[in-house]
Amino acid sequence: MKHFFTVLFAVLLTLPAVAQSTFSIRGRVLDKVTGETLPGATVQVTGNGQNTGGGADTDGAYKIPGLAAGSYTVQASFVGYKPSTQVVKITTQSVVVSFALASDNASLGEVQVVASQAQERQTPVAFSAVNEVKLRETLSNRDLPMILNETPGVYATQSGGGTGDSRINVRGFDQRNVAVLINGVPVNDMENGNVFWSNWDLGDVTKSLQVQRGLSASKIAVPSVGGTINVLTKGFDDKRSVLARLETGSNNYRKASLLLSSGQLKGDWAFTFYGSRRTSDGWVDKTFDDAWTYFGTVSKRAGKHSLSLTGLGSPQQHGQRSFPSFVSTYSYAKAREIGVSEGRLDKNGDRGFQYNPYWGTLDRYTLDGNGQKISHGQEVLNERTNFYHKPQINFNDMWQVNEKLFISTVLYASYGTGGGSSTLTGTSTTNTVVDPNTGQTDFQKIYDNNYRAVGTDGQRKSSEILVNAVNSHRWYGSVIGADYLINDKFTLSAGLDGRNYTGLHYREVRDLLGGDYTVAASGGRNLNTDASTRLHVGDKLGYNYDGKTQWVGGYSQLEYKTPLLSAVVSGTLSRVSYKRIDYFQKQQADGSPVETDWTRFNGYSVKAGANYNLTEHDNIFANIGYNSKVPFFNLLYNNSGRKYDNVKPEGISSAEIGYGISYPTLKVTLNAYYTLWANKTTTSFSTATGDAIYSNVRNVNARHTGVELSVAQEISRRLQLNSAISLGDWRWTGKGLLNQTFEDGSPATSEVDVPVYLDGVHVGDAAQNQFQIGLRYEPFRGAYIRPSYLIFTKYYAAFNPETIRDQATSTDSYRLPTSRNLDIHMGYDFKPLINEKVRFGVKASVLNVLNEFYFTDVSNRAASNTGSLDLLQAFFNRGRTFTVGLSATL
Repeated sequence: MKHFFTVLFAVLLTLPAVAQSTFSIRGRVLDKVTGETLPGATVQVTGNGQNTGGGADTDGAYKIPGLAAGSYTVQASFVGYKPSTQVVKITTQSVVVSFALASDNASLGEVQVVASQAQERQTPVAFSAVNEVKLRETLSNRDLPMILNETPGVYATQSGGGTGDSRINVRGFDQRNVAVLINGVPVNDMENGNVFWSNWDLGDVTKSLQVQRGLSASKIAVPSVGGTINVLTKGFDDKRSVLARLETGSNNYRKASLLLSSGQLKGDWAFTFYGSRRTSDGWVDKTFDDAWTYFGTVSKRAGKHSLSLTGLGSPQQHGQRSFPSFVSTYSYAKAREIGVSEGRLDKNGDRGFQYNPYWGTLDRYTLDGNGQKISHGQEVLNERTNFYHKPQINFNDMWQVNEKLFISTVLYASYGTGGGSSTLTGTSTTNTVVDPNTGQTDFQKIYDNNYRAVGTDGQRKSSEILVNAVNSHRWYGSVIGADYLINDKFTLSAGLDGRNYTGLHYREVRDLLGGDYTVAASGGRNLNTDASTRLHVGDKLGYNYDGKTQWVGGYSQLEYKTPLLSAVVSGTLSRVSYKRIDYFQKQQADGSPVETDWTRFNGYSVKAGANYNLTEHDNIFANIGYNSKVPFFNLLYNNSGRKYDNVKPEGISSAEIGYGISYPTLKVTLNAYYTLWANKTTTSFSTATGDAIYSNVRNVNARHTGVELSVAQEISRRLQLNSAISLGDWRWTGKGLLNQTFEDGSPATSEVDVPVYLDGVHVGDAAQNQFQIGLRYEPFRGAYIRPSYLIFTKYYAAFNPETIRDQATSTDSYRLPTSRNLDIHMGYDFKPLINEKVRFGVKASVLNVLNEFYFTDVSNRAASNTGSLDLLQAFFNRGRTFTVGLSATL
């Protein structure tokens, strides 16, 4: 026993020495630009006879224990980021080493040249980035643009409320004038510039989302005014993984998805495949959602080449609420709040913010021999639906020719098929038959009228039908670019961008609603057939034409870069040709369809900018540029084939200056901008008279100025803050020319090129001031909660120019009340439950936590000295909704 205590005492004496003989290195791994944590980042420790490592947890934190005193090299790496290395020395205690990783375009090789991601303290443009972690934690069931409301200068809404119908404005310029690139390939519609977000559901496979405001860093000749949105998807990952996710939420929202990533395989092969299934009833009445999504990329490194083949698409259909309604139709309280007179309240209104007039119920009954009804059951029928499938295939070859020359080649093809539907009566496109009790389209009455219209031949003629507006396309293109390193300071870049696009546009009979045939109205029939030609389901009517666009563009850029100064000068040239082929106009003598001559425009841009790093943490930048923008196809012709006169290229002048502060735990950017858009062409619509009337105004100027501030700070390991402020002043200058058409393209007025007076009027359709603050708090390891509060002010209603045809009515439209919104996102990643490789996580989001309702889109001029709030038509935001998701990662 005596010896036992002697040994025990000796052991106790040595414990402190043992405890002090091993130490640890711990810290966090963050995104250098956003300050977001990077869960799963790899940390490797070498030196002093050690070669060990580990991974960052859900908080981006890591710990490498069991290290003896000595010197070590610590390297942190994460897919899509440049590795960072630090040398540390352990003496008498453990050390803390944190990393702020910068994104690495090279690791996303297939978009290295054409995507042109901006780099902190190098690229002289204002930009904001959203990394994979923030996307995963906060996107919820929203369209991709909605997450960008937390970046300065951005205003995104869900428009009518249908899935994929979101729109986005950057610095007051709508998405038709914001270039959107997916893996460096432009996706804006070639005829009108629109972006249809329902064509993609890429939130789960997006690696990085970057918004470059103003003069972007994109090298291809894109018609960008407000900026550029770069969406980069997963590519040649070096980490093998499997991710399965199930989600559910409000309005019967359901989504299941599976992501497979091989990592780097033997022979330098890699693949990533993703698929999902999504359904929902929609928050707005009958805006159902039914979509599949697929994405796949196969990559191969072969010598100096990095090859990849990517395919993606999202066949879907969803219900829509195409046009807004009067405010009192949704809510008497909101109507009174803005001053609508009691006598002008919609007597059948106050139907709620979910109200959607574009649906109804229908029993397609038949009559037996005795004239008795045989019911076939009641169905719900959507008047306005969207259906589309836009598969896109990209082939990329990244060729590192030598140490100085890099060549990128991208070939792509898109084969879009689909369109949208509506009710058609003659040349009108509105609800001519409405149930006064519900406010919905009275399909039963339409059916009854058509079913009773029996002719002498026993056939029923439908006077009101459902039609599809088909807008399919065939799009082929290539982007070829090269970077040549002249020396260690100068890089010369050049490239070509070629596109060939054919849009197929026609209306077809979707549903005869009880009849056996219909006859096209005089203004919308095929002039090569008899006026009494009977049309059946699938037959064309209204219009039938192809729009052809040929695009050739080139760019060149010279970049100077040192640790202190980065400067760039670049220019683009483009040649755009348009042709319209009309199959409904009277054929030519040889039987061929009527074709317009090619109309050609030349566009160009020049820009220059510089960034100077004042200190290790402070930098300033400035840029200036001019863009001669080619007008879109749809601004050259109307649907009847008439070519507008005096359509001119639009000129955009822009200048910007900015200042940045960069620390591992603090990022601040402050910038001011000035943009003048000359000869601008814009379109709008109104249903105030009962019909949908589209207005086209051209040759007017707009001036946009503003200041933007963004702050991201890691207050502590558990608490991070992000905020954004944007203050703008956007006004029209000068006067323009107005033309108006119905939805089918026929003229709405006998007047052509009516002057409109816009000088000094604020630009509408987007909030000019924005205030946002968000937090990410980790109450305990593995858990997070992210509240985000957003305020938009100085939002002037979009207006229809026909109300300001003389200078006396040239006043501002209605300034909307301030909007406020609170979202909360939360989640928890469990410790491995099965083995060390399988991890489970749960996340939840509550959107519009306070269930407040505010204006998001207002489509007509009102509340000026000549306008009336009684005529204000609007969309409102969604009410409170939630989603919950469960994921498993291997």
